[in-house]
Amino acid sequence: MEALRSVLAMGLRRLDPEGRPTGAAGELAELVNVTALFVVDLEMSGPNPQVHEILDIGGVRAVLAPGLPEEEAWGARVRPKRIGNAVPAALKVVGYSPKAWKGALELEMAMDRVAALGRDAVVTGWGMAQDLAFLREAFRQLGEPWPFAELAIDVQAIARALLRGNGEVDRFNLGHVADRLGIGRMGEHGALADAYATYDVLVKLVERVARLTGGAEP
Repeated sequence: MEALRSVLAMGLRRLDPEGRPTGAAGELAELVNVTALFVVDLEMSGPNPQVHEILDIGGVRAVLAPGLPEEEAWGARVRPKRIGNAVPAALKVVGYSPKAWKGALELEMAMDRVAALGRDAVVTGWGMAQDLAFLREAFRQLGEPWPFAELAIDVQAIARALLRGNGEVDRFNLGHVADRLGIGRMGEHGALADAYATYDVLVKLVERVARLTGGAEP
């Protein structure tokens, strides 16, 4: 457990009750009453949460214990209501088309599922600022409270702390880091695939620290 705690500390950030980053690092003591991480990824129609929309969302809930065992995972496409506001390049990245999104969920149904899956967990992701902003705006639009713990973990920050300067990784986008760590991926720019890639990177980094420190964690 010591390796896990030391790794999480590198990316732990404190949030306010509405999910806004406070700018303060989180304290490990704040994890005492937390039992899970919720590793989440979003694909959006553009960068502005007041103008653009979530198009795809995926998350992996993991037990906050050695090995970070997976509890449950889920992902779905989300039906846009303001597709005319979308940035064309963003739609191209996510592969949006009306036909592909024919069976997409309404935002309310998707966020209900996300809230249930991530309830009271530490929201975790890769470069968290934009994902946090879109999650916060979605719950605000729906009149729903922030369902997660008042903490976030940025796995990109952890990767930078552990891998910078060792010659193994020369840029810190998720795909490159996952590839360099030997992590096979389900695909690119799909929310659930990227959530799994983020989860797998975190597990791999914890394993490395455990080996280096002689810990018994897998």
